[in-house]
Amino acid sequence: RLSLHLGKTESILFYFKQRLKFQSTLNVSCNGHTLRSNSSVKYLGATVDQNLTYDAMARSIIKKSNFRLKFLYRKREFLNYHTKRLLAMSLVQCHFDYASPVWFYSLTQDLKNKLQVTQNRLIRFVLDLDPRSHISKDQFVKLNWLPVSSRVDQITLSHVFKIYSDKAPNYMKENFIPACDVHNYPTRFRVSAQSCSDLFSDTGRYSIPKCKGFGQKTFSYKGCTLWNDLPQSIRDSKHLTSQLQIKHFS
Repeated sequence: RLSLHLGKTESILFYFKQRLKFQSTLNVSCNGHTLRSNSSVKYLGATVDQNLTYDAMARSIIKKSNFRLKFLYRKREFLNYHTKRLLAMSLVQCHFDYASPVWFYSLTQDLKNKLQVTQNRLIRFVLDLDPRSHISKDQFVKLNWLPVSSRVDQITLSHVFKIYSDKAPNYMKENFIPACDVHNYPTRFRVSAQSCSDLFSDTGRYSIPKCKGFGQKTFSYKGCTLWNDLPQSIRDSKHLTSQLQIKHFS
């Protein structure tokens, strides 16, 4: 039997930013106890704000990463390259990855740039570079890392791959509808694909959800769009090794 702990229960009002100027709190009471109304709450480790912009989530990651990076810098004389890379991935990089397909696409470009700057500092620490040295593709290749945006795309595509391979929970498949189930019209893409391959049967593409504005920042829309842009050979792969191909493609 579950019971509600009123002392730990919070309420939050999700609305457009313009409307929240007039009413930003939600008055909810239970058994004579008024629940505390917050502008952001933590749910399964992710910080969710009223506008679903996830600004608080990104700022928390940046603050936490800089704090841990300062700690690692104080101990760097005792660490070799392998240990620094291992600690950077386990103590800092993991926060960039956690639930990133949910919150990253909703961020402003300014916060995305700040996340990339934080990752660049982490790379300088691992490779023992000058604090003002430029980070290029060579450094990412040496560490076998991806930039923040590309890493999020890879994680998103890995989830879609599991959905496509029936290795994901059913609730994740609700918004991923195969394009072949929507219609059977001979579109230009299908005609060109059939003419290029005698073995063509199904491209494995998903139907893009019809949405605008904020809806285009959701996992379902981004996942379908990124998946459809992958080469046919990767979409047809049935093994987890295709995730390595996804990383190379990213």
